[in-house]
Amino acid sequence: MRHIFFIITIIFFISGCSFYQNLNYTRPIYNTNKETKLKTIANEWKKTPYVLGGTTKKGADCSGFTQSALAQLNIRIPRTTKTQLGSGRKVSKSKLQTGDLVFFKTGRGPNGMHVGIYMSKGKFIHLSTKGGVKEVELNNSYWKARYIGTRRY
Repeated sequence: MRHIFFIITIIFFISGCSFYQNLNYTRPIYNTNKETKLKTIANEWKKTPYVLGGTTKKGADCSGFTQSALAQLNIRIPRTTKTQLGSGRKVSKSKLQTGDLVFFKTGRGPNGMHVGIYMSKGKFIHLSTKGGVKEVELNNSYWKARYIGTRRY
């Protein structure tokens, strides 16, 4: 009788483990669809005014935009430029992939930094302080001189 109880207990634990589901898991969107999705997001945000501390299409700052945009790709990141730069995995500029965050020392804003999302072919999108999401060349003279790093989430 003890052996039967032991066997039933083992079966119960094994079957219980196999039925567990993590309901909070979401799979990130990978590069094949990521750029298309990011272009759609950028288009939706193209008229968003720059509002320090904002996180919505009614008004956002650069890190509010990056946080909201990546959330639509099921990627959760911190809220501010400083915490976004301090988190994630460091990536060299030569290894950039679609969806990587690119950071710049502009001297503007509360911490003097700016962040955008790398697209491909040397371009990134960002919420401009002049308003609206823009796609620009990473290696134009202004951004190239101010580039300070990349993070991947």
